[in-house]
Amino acid sequence: MSLNARNKGASGERELARWLHTNMKLDKLPERNLEQVRHGGSDLLVYPFFFECKRVECLDLRSWWIQVKTEAEKEDAIPVVAFRQNRKQWEFLISASHIGLDKSFVRLNHDVFLLWAANVLESV
Repeated sequence: MSLNARNKGASGERELARWLHTNMKLDKLPERNLEQVRHGGSDLLVYPFFFECKRVECLDLRSWWIQVKTEAEKEDAIPVVAFRQNRKQWEFLISASHIGLDKSFVRLNHDVFLLWAANVLESV
């Protein structure tokens, strides 16, 4: 991974942390997992969610979903991929099981994600 890509990824994680803090009205700013390269894990963990953050132009939704689903299962957390392209809003992938399907994922815009996340948080 190039230095520019790594910097863009880290910047995206910080941006997402601020976005989640503001829009989900969290008590504190989510912390980045700085050990993720060595030990795996989420980019951001906001219980009960396990966030994988992608800040790229070329989308690879399926492989991102496989990655986050595999890692989230180890932590018994709810997998979420958050991604954003230049000059666009954050979008999210969640399990299709939340709409009654056995496999795959559902793509949500930021407004729908916030409604869904608030509903999940009410039930934990």
